[in-house]
Amino acid sequence: MILPYPFLDSLMMFFIYSFVGWVVEVIYYGITEEQFINRGFLGGPICPVYGLGFYAGIWLFEPFTDNFLVIFFGTAAAATFVELIAGIILFHTFHMRWWDYSDYKLNFKGYICARFFLYWGIACSLGLYILHPTVKWVIYNLPKPVFYILLALFVVVLVVDIFLSVATVIGFQKKVKAFRKISSGIKTVSDKIGSQIYGTVDTIVTVSEPTKKHYDEYRALIAENRRIESELAAAHRASEKAFAEQFTAAEKESLRLAREAAGDSVKAFTSSLKKNERRLLSVVSVGYDTGFKKLSTLIRKQQTDEESKDI
Repeated sequence: MILPYPFLDSLMMFFIYSFVGWVVEVIYYGITEEQFINRGFLGGPICPVYGLGFYAGIWLFEPFTDNFLVIFFGTAAAATFVELIAGIILFHTFHMRWWDYSDYKLNFKGYICARFFLYWGIACSLGLYILHPTVKWVIYNLPKPVFYILLALFVVVLVVDIFLSVATVIGFQKKVKAFRKISSGIKTVSDKIGSQIYGTVDTIVTVSEPTKKHYDEYRALIAENRRIESELAAAHRASEKAFAEQFTAAEKESLRLAREAAGDSVKAFTSSLKKNERRLLSVVSVGYDTGFKKLSTLIRKQQTDEESKDI
């Protein structure tokens, strides 16, 4: 099996990313559930599914960091696959569920779901581009004696934690007092770390609550103003259209009245003429029409004669 990094470095990465995943779980459930919840199968501050899932993403897709889509969907798929296998093994081994997505849409038997697939993609992408370079720098610059001591300590604690967690699940721990003390000690340390993290999250949420409230009020005010502006604009357009229609109608009415006035003026003029004046006007009008017709006939006759001479 060819690992992307030396075995001991890979093991240290597993512990670091498992702890980071546990911190993310504490923060997530601290915000959504508003209480500290020590998540995971183990009693210590570690979630191996995160360590394995993220390392699988690094192993398979780190060479493709120049393509964000490959990193996002590839690491999400790798981490989701690890989550699925871990969920199936834990359930069929201990007949218990440490996570259940049955209430989420597009889930597979509660082990995985579409929403957390996207969460994995976001977390792994941020981890690969931002966290992973920092982790590598810390591992490579850590003095070797310190590195080996920390790694040995982490391995011992993990092995003990796994053994005690299994013993707790099967009920064996209750029979051995020493196991209860060790398990309680690990759980106490984990709870102290988690409580500190949750306290910080709770403080941030509490302090930022007034800001969030004012921001929500600000957004509501903007939405209300835009609604009022939209209604005013619509009212203005309607009044302008109504005025234009009235103006056009007034113009038509004015033209009709002018025509009627002109007709009335002509009628009034003709009715004011005396009988002999109306006869004279009629003769002039007929004569004008007759003269115009005779002139037109004469012009056409002259044109015809000229054309005949040319032939």
